[in-house]
Amino acid sequence: MSKRNIVLQFGKALDRDEFSIVRSLLEDACEYAIGEQKLIGPEAIANSYESNMIEGRKKLDKLEWGQCKVEQINDTEFYVHFTDYLMHKGEEYTHRCKQKIRVGVQNKIVHIEHISDPSEQERLDNFYKRVGLK
Repeated sequence: MSKRNIVLQFGKALDRDEFSIVRSLLEDACEYAIGEQKLIGPEAIANSYESNMIEGRKKLDKLEWGQCKVEQINDTEFYVHFTDYLMHKGEEYTHRCKQKIRVGVQNKIVHIEHISDPSEQERLDNFYKRVGLK
């Protein structure tokens, strides 16, 4: 399987909440960098994605994932663009984010980095404020 297809399979597994597939695509020492926080290993990383999904679905009236898109940077690095559809108290919001993924020589993901977008975070925070969740 090509490195691009590995990354696409990873993104699609997240879109479908298939966390066992997510785990299977990660190297044992895979690192996930989210701001200052770093998670290491398939369990910690997949559990983080799953926890975020559970928490989001508890607090929002509706949370659906869109279809991810993969953008190749070079032979081993890719951006995965995610789209989330949120609704609460009748107000809808489309959240977009991206993660930088690196695939290693064993054709497993070795590094994930959440790419911070301050303007998108501000729009998301404003949505949460408008619907009384922040």
